Amino acid sequence: MVVILNLAQDIQISSKTIKNRIDILQRMYLVFSIKPYTHNLPRAILKPAKIYFYDNGDVIGDEDAIFENLVASGLHKRIQFLEDRDGYRYELKYIRDKEGREVDFVILKDKIIEELIEVRYSDDSLSKHLQYYTLKLKPKKSTQIVADLKMDYDKNGIRVVSPLSYFSEFFNHSRR
Repeated sequence: MVVILNLAQDIQISSKTIKNRIDILQRMYLVFSIKPYTHNLPRAILKPAKIYFYDNGDVIGDEDAIFENLVASGLHKRIQFLEDRDGYRYELKYIRDKEGREVDFVILKDKIIEELIEVRYSDDSLSKHLQYYTLKLKPKKSTQIVADLKMDYDKNGIRVVSPLSYFSEFFNHSRR
């Protein structure tokens, strides 16, 4: 998450300058941001956006951060394609509440939750936060994408899949 005020204090420039520079990077298609999903979530975090790079090679960090950015860019491109193909308004958001429960991605279609997605590099145990929001929000689908997964499985209404399974399923379905 990018908290603009914290970033401005760290590098000692105004928060307005930070916002302007992020806007420039977005217009240059170097980064994109996703905002929090807050509809009917009284304890949701409202302000900080998450910023991701279009080019995964620009990401500096551990394998979890790199993998989350890779999935984010794939999902971002997918919803842009779906908007163009189907004509619906799609949005990519995330959920985080004041208790620290977070789900990495929420896909909305015309403001209705289509899918909740949690991303993990190697931990294939079901995310407690994903389980919580699956029960609370009742999305059409809940998915946990795990980079280092031996075998896909379903449990408690949540699909746990490898990134190859997840994205190839969409690609095969969209070609029909």
